Amino acid sequence: MKNDLNRLISQNIKKYRLLNSMTQEQLAEQLHLDAQYYSQLERGERNFTIEKIAAVCAIFHLGIDKIITIEPSPVNDTDALLSELHTVLEGLSYHQLTLLKKFVTEIIPLTD
Repeated sequence: MKNDLNRLISQNIKKYRLLNSMTQEQLAEQLHLDAQYYSQLERGERNFTIEKIAAVCAIFHLGIDKIITIEPSPVNDTDALLSELHTVLEGLSYHQLTLLKKFVTEIIPLTD
């Protein structure tokens, strides 16, 4: 499932890059990445970091939901979801947690 999500993220970023008539080199430059490294990201050989996903969202003026498609939960089990999130959050760095907080408080409300 993780590989599916990474592939989906790469495909979505490529889609918005093409919709904005940008080359890989142009987007790589805006993301401060080597063009060859960016190409590996887009092909799914490497994974985008949350920081780069946030930068892509800013470049294309997108909500995170346009890049990371989250399937609706079949059962509305808030406690189970919070437990899963807690496990994921424990593995994040302080910087990643700070970015996530910014998404939750500033970007997600804009997508409603």
